[in-house]
Amino acid sequence: MASKASEDGHVDITHLIQRCVTESLSYSHPFTPLVPPCSLPIADGSSSGKRVEVENSSGDTALMIQGSSSLPITSADDHADNVKNLPLLTQIDMREAMTALELGDERMDCCEISIITDEKLSSSPSQSTIPPRIAPLHLGDGTRSSFQSPPSATPDLIIPTQPITKDDSASSTSVPLKLQASPCPSLLPYWDTLSITSSSHQILPLLLLQLTSLEAFIGTNNGGSNAAETLYCMLWCHDGVLVDMRDKLSINNTQESTLDEATVAQWVLFASSVGVVRIAEAVRWAVVNADIYEEEDFGVAMHGVDDTGSVNGGDNEEQSPSQLPSSSPSTMRFCPSLKQEKAEDAAMMSSIPTYHADEYIDDVWNTALKHLREYASSREDTDGNMHDEIHALEIILRLQQSFYRSICRLSELNDQNVTDFTQQAKNRSRETVKLLKKLSTCKSVTSSARLVETDGRLRSVEDERLDSFLHASFDPFVNRRLLGNAPVRKARFCNTFKVIDSLSRVVSELEWAVCDVILEGNTLGRIMRMLENNSSRGIGGAFPSTTKPNNIDDDEPPFGNSGLAIGNPVGINILSRSLMLLNLYFDDKLLGQYDFPDMIGQHMQQICAVPIALLQSRFPGCGHSWLIRLAKPMYDTLKALCFDQHRERAFTEAFIFPAFASLQVAATGVDESFRMEHGLDSQTTASYASNYVIVQTIRVMERHVGIGIRIGLYPKWYDLSTAYWYRDFLLSALLNIRGSIEQERLERKAMELRIKLEEEEEKKKANAVVKKQISKKGKKKGKKKETNLDAVRETAIEEAARVSAEDFEDRLEYTSLTVHRYLCRGIVRYIAALRQAGLLSEPPPSITMFTSHQTRFEKRFESFAMLPQPQPLSFEDYMRGSDFSAVRSEDLVQSAGECFRSCKGVIERLLQVVVVETDEDIDVTKKRRNDDLYISVRREEAMALTKVCVANSLFLHKLSMAPSKVSEVSLEFTAHKEYCTLNLK
Repeated sequence: MASKASEDGHVDITHLIQRCVTESLSYSHPFTPLVPPCSLPIADGSSSGKRVEVENSSGDTALMIQGSSSLPITSADDHADNVKNLPLLTQIDMREAMTALELGDERMDCCEISIITDEKLSSSPSQSTIPPRIAPLHLGDGTRSSFQSPPSATPDLIIPTQPITKDDSASSTSVPLKLQASPCPSLLPYWDTLSITSSSHQILPLLLLQLTSLEAFIGTNNGGSNAAETLYCMLWCHDGVLVDMRDKLSINNTQESTLDEATVAQWVLFASSVGVVRIAEAVRWAVVNADIYEEEDFGVAMHGVDDTGSVNGGDNEEQSPSQLPSSSPSTMRFCPSLKQEKAEDAAMMSSIPTYHADEYIDDVWNTALKHLREYASSREDTDGNMHDEIHALEIILRLQQSFYRSICRLSELNDQNVTDFTQQAKNRSRETVKLLKKLSTCKSVTSSARLVETDGRLRSVEDERLDSFLHASFDPFVNRRLLGNAPVRKARFCNTFKVIDSLSRVVSELEWAVCDVILEGNTLGRIMRMLENNSSRGIGGAFPSTTKPNNIDDDEPPFGNSGLAIGNPVGINILSRSLMLLNLYFDDKLLGQYDFPDMIGQHMQQICAVPIALLQSRFPGCGHSWLIRLAKPMYDTLKALCFDQHRERAFTEAFIFPAFASLQVAATGVDESFRMEHGLDSQTTASYASNYVIVQTIRVMERHVGIGIRIGLYPKWYDLSTAYWYRDFLLSALLNIRGSIEQERLERKAMELRIKLEEEEEKKKANAVVKKQISKKGKKKGKKKETNLDAVRETAIEEAARVSAEDFEDRLEYTSLTVHRYLCRGIVRYIAALRQAGLLSEPPPSITMFTSHQTRFEKRFESFAMLPQPQPLSFEDYMRGSDFSAVRSEDLVQSAGECFRSCKGVIERLLQVVVVETDEDIDVTKKRRNDDLYISVRREEAMALTKVCVANSLFLHKLSMAPSKVSEVSLEFTAHKEYCTLNLK
């Protein structure tokens, strides 16, 4: 509707807003379906009904909206002509309309959806939108009478068998509104005609759509979307519909129903619908209780429910779904009325919140699988396509069951079942991945790979009946009215192959990101390395990508497990991180198995060669008291590795740095007390406690800077120069401290060896004296075997030089740190050489109106200022440390190239000890397989770092040979997300 412009050029839109508001007030009740040709009585307040013929020559579906208007609208044109005749509706003026919009009045939230397929409608702006459908409360919702398919009509024509009487419409008058290709909102007619083989009402596309909705809710790229916009777009998953399906299947009855195709299809659809709801509930339970929310909090938009319990993930003490009243009018509560929890054993209770698995869903899955297999055995003579469809349905139900059980097992751990349940979850996750792989090879799944667009709109299929069936079952806008007027995060739906690939990654992460840590993490150092590797998964070098199906469009971004693929997430899925955090410390034990203070003591001995006397000291504040003091900060460092990397940085600045600042002060007192207790000289005795705390502090600082580079906090070359320069300083400090500690360890071993040899020498001399005395007395005794001093010496030397498996892992990590230091130093010098050549312009004095290069440096590293050691570096330190004006350009280029060549040489040595996967047994103190859980660097990342070294070395050679031919420099992070290549053009 066009508004006329006034003389002063302004447009009066008051009438337009009034009309939109008035129309929105009528969209407050579910649609009532009509399929023309049919007639419907319109209640006009009199005793007799008035019948209105609904024409539909274009094949469009007519829908009934139960509103307050009494004007019959038989077409879109009639609707436009009769808009002015709406005096019976409540009118609000312009001021009231704007006030309602500002306050979020639900009357203003019509959330209309654009329709552009019809030329007549698209040419009229007032008729180019329709309101979203109301969520159903049961299978027959949207109808005011029972429906059936008459013999003379096609199965898809739904005609009311009973007229709407005056009593039925006493509260509101029904007005038919013709809408463009809108599906019938009632699911009941389709429920009665479900099929396994029929192309019109086949349930396989429905189950694939359910997996698509589940992936949009919990998927790797999409995890955290609101359930109302993802899971509950599938109308068969709504609570009231599930309860209605249960009642119609007579699950509680002992009599066996007739095993026909429709009944089997109904069982399969019901089992799959309840299954995806239970999986989503288990995932959201883990995320809410772990309390490390991502962009969204896995909330469920409420509809028609009072504030009796929080379900938005706002606090951890929310009311359990099983405790909510089953009579709640909400359609999105994860259906608590169909959940049967196992009685909790008090002896098996854990100190952490425990998810109570649903026993009822297992019965539903098993019953559906039983009926499906019996039906398949009775149709053995059918063609192969039908067997393929049945096989696909069976795979979907089985993978749902395995996925749900793996999540439940990891949510039910305590100190008595931690090993057994984790192993069961690992086996279940492997089984789920195998089933997903089988599902991707089914021909019937391949033919249904394109069901939904990215925004959730269904694609049209060749079969009009199937198209109508799918539109009635899936609606991305059905809950849009519940999300308010503010812009919301857009849910993203994928095609079937991407859904399978994404779910496969999510499930496989349960094995290597959760189960392997719990089962194989037996020391603190190994647990830290495993969590660091998991946090960085998808960031570093390339991982093998899955093969792209031929039926996928070439213009879509790649998918798979590649860390460099477009759209690949940073780190692992929120489900795995939440489950890992929930099981990180429970029942007063790390991973529910190890005494945390004792494990910290072992780590201090391993990393910093702390003497056992310090750990057993009874001096106040020393010994076990000191280990308990370390427990909370060290736990926080492990906890931070379970966050996404943006939140890890914030958590580190807010909690970990202040904690380590106070720990460094306390560690100084512990070292002094230890020296006083044993009378040691402060000049010759190492500061064992301080060294350990400083090593852990620098480790966190270096990771903090590295994460900033990964997530793009240093966008310009001068920002990257400061980050690499500071990281070079931190790596050098860490290597120096660890090198001095290793030197002190070797000296201690040499001293212990010398003491042992001296003791053997004294023992040998004493034995010789005793032997001489005995010989003088003339007593004969049996010959006693003399100690071979040379053998003792060789044994002692071997023990001193022996390298344990964990020692080798520490040395491998030390070598990896050396690689990173060479890269940081080389890039800083490469940037300096480009500045000398005039290819990089100096940073502007004021980068923005409110900041400068110095201010940016100070703000980026101000969190380090609270730490006593290492002392924070200032901007003046950076300017002096990066000033190479006194160095000749040729020498600077040569120095940068030498750094990259040295880095490449160290990487080559790493590749010699980190070998590809092989079945041969290897000495774990000399080599490791690439899939080893405890190593800090893998071959893929090492190769990616090699690419950075080679590329920068080649560009440096180009700069040295022909600097005048270089006119442009570009930054790229294609090889590795932490280290850039500066391309010369």
